[in-house]
Amino acid sequence: MIHHTCDRCAKIIDPDLDVRYIIRIEIEASIDSLSQDGEDRDHLLELDEILERLEDEECPDISEDIYQRRKFDLCSNCYRDYKRNPLSRENQSLFGFSEN
Repeated sequence: MIHHTCDRCAKIIDPDLDVRYIIRIEIEASIDSLSQDGEDRDHLLELDEILERLEDEECPDISEDIYQRRKFDLCSNCYRDYKRNPLSRENQSLFGFSEN
């Protein structure tokens, strides 16, 4: 039998009692700075096409600095926290008050 634990809090996720949420994250390097004057190449489109071809393959030629794909299992509580604040930013005041 397969057992799942939350990747955030390490709680065991019981499939009969709890919902397991799967979070998938893709990280791609931006290559906007590679375009050169007089060249009509769309580097982002080229990178996207390469990544699509490699989607189901593992390729050691692509560095983690260029592309990463991650998968996390979360329990219900951790999913709610993630959904509320996916980038784990500290709560910031929504109001800007003057110094007077």
